[in-house]
Amino acid sequence: MKVFKTAILIFLAYHISNAQTSGKIEYTETIKLEVKFDGMTEDMKKMIPQSHSQQKELIFEGDLSLYKTKKGEVIEDVNMESDDGSFKIQFKMDDEVDDILYKDLVSKHRTHQKGILGKPFILEDNLQTYGWKLTGEKIKYLDYECHKAVIEKEDEFIIAWYTPSIPVQIGPNDYHGLPGAILMLSINDGKKEYKATEVQLDFEVGDSISKPKGYKVVDQVTFDKIEKEKEAEIRKMFASKKRN
Repeated sequence: MKVFKTAILIFLAYHISNAQTSGKIEYTETIKLEVKFDGMTEDMKKMIPQSHSQQKELIFEGDLSLYKTKKGEVIEDVNMESDDGSFKIQFKMDDEVDDILYKDLVSKHRTHQKGILGKPFILEDNLQTYGWKLTGEKIKYLDYECHKAVIEKEDEFIIAWYTPSIPVQIGPNDYHGLPGAILMLSINDGKKEYKATEVQLDFEVGDSISKPKGYKVVDQVTFDKIEKEKEAEIRKMFASKKRN
């Protein structure tokens, strides 16, 4: 009976602490650009940037969080052209729709506002469950003691560093589920990385955490289907232009 009561007290203490924790974590989100196409020359390869970064922010209070592009961040298109004008490379950033991810850890539900070629959608879905393995390794980052956790799959290897000093199971983008906030995360040897750059605890959250609304609501399966259809339309359009 004593063991049972102790377990209840620990459970209650964790949730009381969790409910009182609020703040904002700013991240740099970096994606490695691996562009390959037929006829690509060494000069073209040199023109293509090795990575693309964005500044993001995670606002949280208790079991609620909102992950979005940092206010004032400008996402610029990438335009490159050879000196002689013989070839040109463009990367068009789809920033017409604000990417906003709202998560509720209690209901295990997420609401994600995102766009496809400038058309906005809202995805309503359950939170993903992650099979984290704790390694016992520790480092110091941003003056926080961080613990290492990993996920090993056949086609995916994820390393996360979380800090129990911020006792909420939050993280950048869709990542969560560890006994502390994730401050760094790397996917497949750095092909995608998230690094916290600033942590503000007791941040005045106010009404800044709210569900996105006002657009067509779909689930992930429907969104993926629409995205594939749009990609097929673009490929068909470019193929038609090439023939002409």
